Amino acid sequence: MRRRGDTELVPNEVKLLVAAISATTSAAPEIHGYALARELARLEESSLAMSQSTLYRALRRLEGRGALESRWESMAEVEEDGRDGPPRRYYRVSSSGVAMARVAVQDAERAKTGKPWQAWVSPLQSN
Repeated sequence: MRRRGDTELVPNEVKLLVAAISATTSAAPEIHGYALARELARLEESSLAMSQSTLYRALRRLEGRGALESRWESMAEVEEDGRDGPPRRYYRVSSSGVAMARVAVQDAERAKTGKPWQAWVSPLQSN
């Protein structure tokens, strides 16, 4: 996919931000990459919405642009959860990320009426 100017998000980035906004709450404001991929698949009504390599590249780009903040889970948190795997990286949507998503979805709505962007509007209206 061709990169747009630094002020524009590509569709996958918009979808990731909206999925992260949709999946997080004030009680659970962070989400790890795999859970984010599941939420994205749920929103797109698909079993595989995006490959893992595309997902994690987009997450890094969004973090670099200030739309997301991330942290690595501590080993104490891993043990507390009773998991044997490696620590997870958790993502949180920043206030500028919410603003970026709103602008991108509004722009898409102006450019395309109806589906496919219609389903992405409701999570943004609740925040």
